[in-house]
Amino acid sequence: MTDWQRLEQVIKWTGLSTNAFAAGIGLKRSENLYQIKRGNNSISKNLAELITRKYPSVNRAWLLTGEGDMFAENEKREGIPYYKKDVLRLVCETAGCDADDYIRMPGFGECDFAAPVTGDAMAPEVPAGATVVLEQVDPLAPVLSGEIYVAVTSAFALLRYVKPDPEIRDALWLTAPAGAGSEPVRVLREHLIRLYLVKGIVIHKVL
Repeated sequence: MTDWQRLEQVIKWTGLSTNAFAAGIGLKRSENLYQIKRGNNSISKNLAELITRKYPSVNRAWLLTGEGDMFAENEKREGIPYYKKDVLRLVCETAGCDADDYIRMPGFGECDFAAPVTGDAMAPEVPAGATVVLEQVDPLAPVLSGEIYVAVTSAFALLRYVKPDPEIRDALWLTAPAGAGSEPVRVLREHLIRLYLVKGIVIHKVL
């Protein structure tokens, strides 16, 4: 089985088009995948990491070498990947890292991963120590105005409320809660490397 045949098998399993699959795993251009289809490139370690981070049940070793089965046998990988690293540090890393654990949360099957928040810029809604559950979304797609996102550019990663800019069509405003002392940030969509919607917030109470 060629690299493209393995990749195509995963894409068909997700039920997505090649372009939608590329956007879903965080690629800006689906051309990377078509180069594999043409036989010009192979599946790189970075691409395999992007795929298995989005779809933890896919066997990374099988993607890279064709050995073994398409799906990982380790039952621990069932659920949402959880990382102990601060979420803003985690999303800035270009190379993937292995999840520290996997958590099961009914109703959150579409989410990509969960990680803690160490800062308090979004308190009280997201206090320091809370865990956020994130779903990666297309930076160019419409946003849910007023919802909390993690926005990643080459210059920063911020956990903020997001609203469309009423003056500039392809821009967004990133804002913190009133009284937080953080100035609103305007960002052009074309500068967004990745965008994650916060689908859940788990607050850890000290009793």
